[in-house]
Amino acid sequence: MRVEAVTDPGAEWDAFVEATPGAVVGHASAWAEILRDAYGLTPLYLAAREHDGALAGVLPLVHFRGLQGRRSLVSLPFHDAAGILVRSPEAEAALLDAAVEAAARTGVADLELRQRHPLREGPASELDRVDLVLDLQADEEAQWRALPAKVRNQTRKASRTGLTLAADTFEGFWTPFCRNMRDLGSPVHAPRFFEAMARAFGPRLRFVVAGDGERSVGGLVAIRYAGAVSVPWASTLRSERARCPNNLIYWEALRWAVEQGAGVFDFGRSPRDGGTHRFKRGWGAREEPLAWLRLAPDRRPLPPDAPGDSAVLRAFSRAWTRLPVPLASWLGPYLRRRLAA
Repeated sequence: MRVEAVTDPGAEWDAFVEATPGAVVGHASAWAEILRDAYGLTPLYLAAREHDGALAGVLPLVHFRGLQGRRSLVSLPFHDAAGILVRSPEAEAALLDAAVEAAARTGVADLELRQRHPLREGPASELDRVDLVLDLQADEEAQWRALPAKVRNQTRKASRTGLTLAADTFEGFWTPFCRNMRDLGSPVHAPRFFEAMARAFGPRLRFVVAGDGERSVGGLVAIRYAGAVSVPWASTLRSERARCPNNLIYWEALRWAVEQGAGVFDFGRSPRDGGTHRFKRGWGAREEPLAWLRLAPDRRPLPPDAPGDSAVLRAFSRAWTRLPVPLASWLGPYLRRRLAA
């Protein structure tokens, strides 16, 4: 078993990932280009190969510098899960060894592997956040019938109150996304991040937008990859929540996922018992605990990085909610590229 750095992962990488159980959208080769183009981050993509040259495992990593200047190797910033993906214990051990060696060689403070499932060896950090996924039905009608009655009623309510699906455009998604992120006290991603994403994924990516006449009131990003449709980013205006725009856009994303032949719908990560957790569980989604692993370059286990526990960042978040939306939208990307969560 040998491990090599892959400068430009592409078709071979994606073919392996999409055929390997446990793959998620964070394993897609496209993120190397997206993160490099949008934020200037340096990827370090590792591939384990059998003696005959066949791929046996992959690990996407990115060099990342946080707000306080700490340098890390992360798989993968801005994602719920990526981490080591293999077909054998030998490939897993080889990639973990290579990642630890890379951390020591490059002088970073830590190695963070955002595993969907625990590694065979090594400690896993249990988070208070879980991924929420829904197994999809074979057709749209069956999917609609499988939804809880409350969800169906709230989806109908969105239409009854005059909300409609708007054009699938980045601009329609971006306007409510910026306002909602400001209201949450969180810096927003740069427009070029989503634009690079749209270019890289092409027809596999869709912006789903809810509108009230000419006005956009919410939207989400849905990405089809590895047999699933994932929604990494979604926002609706707080002032419109009573009209259930979230139900409208999520039902459309679910309908599209079924149409695309996906087997699973990934709602994304949420803190247990939070509002987003209850919303996603309400659709019938099941919990999949995340198994993030953080190691020092000498392989010592480190506690999970939880920036939300910082009193300074909590105060910063409160202050951020008071900024005018245009200012928060302009400043946000400069800070967001330093926040890996």
